[in-house]
Amino acid sequence: MHKLVIVFLKSFTAPASFTAGWQKFLGLAEQMPGLRKEVITEPDEIIFGPPNQKYRKVHELYFDSREDLDAALKSEAGQKAGQWLHSFTQGQFVLMISRHMEATPEEFKKPGPERDDSSPKGIE
Repeated sequence: MHKLVIVFLKSFTAPASFTAGWQKFLGLAEQMPGLRKEVITEPDEIIFGPPNQKYRKVHELYFDSREDLDAALKSEAGQKAGQWLHSFTQGQFVLMISRHMEATPEEFKKPGPERDDSSPKGIE
């Protein structure tokens, strides 16, 4: 599984303006083909990071594969969502593509030799 991760910075627009722009972005992004799941995080506290940098929201869009994610970004819906993202945030965001992996407690609590980070156990 792969995900598109958007970290919205707090350095732009008033909260009401952000909310309206973000809601429009959601409507556009949710039309992308192959989108499986969305996760939205609103940080309570930054424990460590660049000084004076504030984060408003983290938005994750999940796809079955990197190919599905790439196709979604190239789609008409993906292009419209991307254009609106740049417009309403004034470019104040971090965008990354990540391979998503999970492990259950049974998997990460197993005794035994250390795992090789290049081939993690868990759900992909």
